Amino acid sequence: MALLVLLIAGCFVAEMVKALQPSDVGELFKGMVVPQLKDLGALAVAISILGATVMPHNLFLHSALVLSRKHAGTTRAIRTATHYSLLELALALFISVIINVAIIAVAGTVCNSASLPPGAAEACANISISNAYVLLKDVLGGWAGTLFGVALLASGQSSTVTGTYAGQYVMQGFLELRISTWLRNFITRLVAIVPALLVALLFGAKGASLLIILCS
Repeated sequence: MALLVLLIAGCFVAEMVKALQPSDVGELFKGMVVPQLKDLGALAVAISILGATVMPHNLFLHSALVLSRKHAGTTRAIRTATHYSLLELALALFISVIINVAIIAVAGTVCNSASLPPGAAEACANISISNAYVLLKDVLGGWAGTLFGVALLASGQSSTVTGTYAGQYVMQGFLELRISTWLRNFITRLVAIVPALLVALLFGAKGASLLIILCS
């Protein structure tokens, strides 16, 4: 799981380093300290970024996994375990912030690039997963589109694993359900995949992109 997250971070950070000019670094940090929301669309994206960074189900999952650790049972041992748990949680959130900052920085730089192909401005106005690859490939090069695909694949696998585990602990802890592993995985993935598949089939790429924002 950690390797998948580091792979995602590495892909997007590499694209950010390539896309940003030295003069853009100051603006990047300025935007992090003094953010601007120019319309309702930007507000929705900002809220989705917050959700994608904090990821409440992952916080719940991390707390549940900590219970599986073995310790001496003394007050000192419990405090030590809690301390390292907090450090792990802070590190995970920090990496999540880096990933989201890199995504926004790359998107902003690419869509404001002087080498943006004619007609690509419309794609930037309605950017989605389907046309993000094309924009990255045209502005940064084919390798950037490939890294984007690898990051998406790793992100999907990571989300699937954490969602399945979180669903497992919810069923066992809150609902007190005890079912076989294959059935639990099947139900969890079915709940995740079917709504997204229906939206993609009925409303296309634009609907799928909006669903991603709403879910986050």
